[in-house]
Amino acid sequence: PPAGQAGPAAPTYLPVSKAPAHFWDTCAASGGKSILAHDLYPGMSLTVSDIRESILHNLRVRFRAAGIEKYQAFRIDLAVQPPPKQSAGADLVLADVPCTGSGTWSRTPEQLYFFRPEKILQYSQLQKKIIRNIVQHLAADASLVYSTCSVFKKENEEMVAFIRDELGLHCQRASPIEGYRRRADTLFAARFAR
Repeated sequence: PPAGQAGPAAPTYLPVSKAPAHFWDTCAASGGKSILAHDLYPGMSLTVSDIRESILHNLRVRFRAAGIEKYQAFRIDLAVQPPPKQSAGADLVLADVPCTGSGTWSRTPEQLYFFRPEKILQYSQLQKKIIRNIVQHLAADASLVYSTCSVFKKENEEMVAFIRDELGLHCQRASPIEGYRRRADTLFAARFAR
């Protein structure tokens, strides 16, 4: 937006009426989303997981710098393993799943050159495995936020339909978060409830 003017507000995907008691960041990477959630809801219990131990090491370093000391972290491949006890009872679950990363290509255009279209289906299948495993262990009153940094329908809108129609969750909100007009990444997010 022009200087001095506010741009359109991005829709919120986190609870606004009630703070979560237990947040689980299922694909936490280096922890940026969890740090934001902790800043928004400092009293909540925090659980983080990722498939890569090296990235969890980076997360621990960032958490120390952010002053976050109380949390549970574990390594897991959610495409093949059920969630462990540490994640039980989470009332807000974030699944920022592995994806093509196509929403970031404006800053990494070389990725488009090397991209193979069959990767879209491969990522979609991986996303379904991860989400199916998470949903089977969701608490009865939990909210699930699904997100990608992809622009592809198969990873976004078709996943919303899969989660709604095949896994039985109610979609409360879903939309792309367009970044290209602001020289930023384009993302996609959807929030679900049972």
